[in-house]
Amino acid sequence: MSLYSLLREPVSQPMVRFLADATRSVVHTPARHADPKLPSLEQFINALVEQTHVYTPTLLTAAVYLARLHKVLPGDAQGVGSTAHRIFLACLILSAKNHNDSSPLNRHWTKYTDGLFTLEDVNLMERQLLQLLQWNVRVSDDDLARTLAPLYAVPTPTASPLHTVTSKLPSKLRNASASSVASSTHTLVESQPALSVQQTKASPPSRLDALMARYGF
Repeated sequence: MSLYSLLREPVSQPMVRFLADATRSVVHTPARHADPKLPSLEQFINALVEQTHVYTPTLLTAAVYLARLHKVLPGDAQGVGSTAHRIFLACLILSAKNHNDSSPLNRHWTKYTDGLFTLEDVNLMERQLLQLLQWNVRVSDDDLARTLAPLYAVPTPTASPLHTVTSKLPSKLRNASASSVASSTHTLVESQPALSVQQTKASPPSRLDALMARYGF
């Protein structure tokens, strides 16, 4: 299968599992930080796909940002229970905004998480991701081909199986309180000892005003 063929396929469970595994590989989340109230990462991604009707290219482009984030974060970076969910959501939001003429606003993304994250959460995780990526949001065909190569060998169905997945997250996750692990008190990753130096060296690309306006700053 070629990259072109892959991107023309409907969203499938192998794609969801690939993205979930890629997200979990970005940062380690100690077992002590696990939150039984959170949906699994696969459930979370499936729900977002159902809610947003995201196109395959937009969804899979998030994997490129995940790969870049993996290279940026120090090896000892640790997450909290909701870190993987935050990382994936931020990458998907960035992909949607950067590769679609029209994309949901952050307040819409809040609704798509069924109350798991607040608008403050979404705004924060998006800003942090842009800083960590040093505003490198361009994605080339070579980037996609290299990052998505593991999916080429995975047979994809002719129709999306996602209609069998419940689109809503568990009701107990709605209106999550500020004391929950998913609250806005947490950053994208818990330990970032090496990131402060990298962030001070980050230089936003040209047309900063236009980019900042685009991302709601």
